Amino acid sequence: MENALAPTVLEMILCIAFGVVAIAGALGVVIARNVVYSALSMLANFCALGALYIVLNAEFLGVVQFIIYGGAIVVLFLLALTLVGGDRKLDERVFKPYTNIAAALLGLILLGEMAYLVLSAGIAGRLGTVTPAAMAEAGNIQTLGMALLTEYVLPFELVSILLLVGIVGSVALAKKR
Repeated sequence: MENALAPTVLEMILCIAFGVVAIAGALGVVIARNVVYSALSMLANFCALGALYIVLNAEFLGVVQFIIYGGAIVVLFLLALTLVGGDRKLDERVFKPYTNIAAALLGLILLGEMAYLVLSAGIAGRLGTVTPAAMAEAGNIQTLGMALLTEYVLPFELVSILLLVGIVGSVALAKKR
């Protein structure tokens, strides 16, 4: 008897394809010298992530990813870029010499953390408390809400603090000297 939770070949192909598009979009955000191209690469990344969520049976998260991030956030970025003159190219002289070293060090730390998480979960992954059977019984959105506000409340609140820090940082960067 075949396992009902095992992914099909089409799901695997779609996950790999959308994963490649998401990685290419993320690289485009970092590599692009024009900020408009960087924002459009971010849109490609957000749409690929939304499609990945849908393939992984998290339809609510996928639709929210498309509407909020793909629609509102990228449109807001592009509007802000057009208002401040986003067609300019990045001036490389504003970076200090140690920023490349710091970026490489932080990238290696992030890579090490990701490797640790992948290896500690094992190749096949682990089945959490939010199983597909529980989601089918209670509903996708209800199960997501219960998981966010019970089991994952600390990471959920840490993300909101991270977003607040990002907003304060962007205001500080945009403030005239």
